[in-house]
Amino acid sequence: MNQPLFRPVLKGKSSKNVFSKGRSPRPVSILRQFFEAFLLLGLGAGAFAFLSWIPRKIDAMVLVSEAVADLIRGVTQLVEACLGFAAVLLIALLVLVALVASLAGAVRLVRGCIRLKSLTSSKSVRPLQQRSKRRR
Repeated sequence: MNQPLFRPVLKGKSSKNVFSKGRSPRPVSILRQFFEAFLLLGLGAGAFAFLSWIPRKIDAMVLVSEAVADLIRGVTQLVEACLGFAAVLLIALLVLVALVASLAGAVRLVRGCIRLKSLTSSKSVRPLQQRSKRRR
């Protein structure tokens, strides 16, 4: 028999490091770390100042209630639009059914007339014989 052409598995360290992390990142300088910290603190303080200023200019409850009312109005309009579209589709379907029924009735009527005409023309029409009157 022939030997299989498989290479033997090498025991030991593989040449590929599939899950290696590569180079370790450089440590961040202390000056940059302090600069980033002050920027984040300033951003947080500015955001809190803006949030504390909003209620003075805008009434939050009015804003939320108007948003909810607009949402309800939008959903209502969407439902109305869907119902209107369904009504239009239903009317179009009824028109189509009426058209098909009328067309089918007309075709059957024409076929019936043609059939009746062919029946009467195929029978030979005999002249009526005069009956003799019986005497009593």
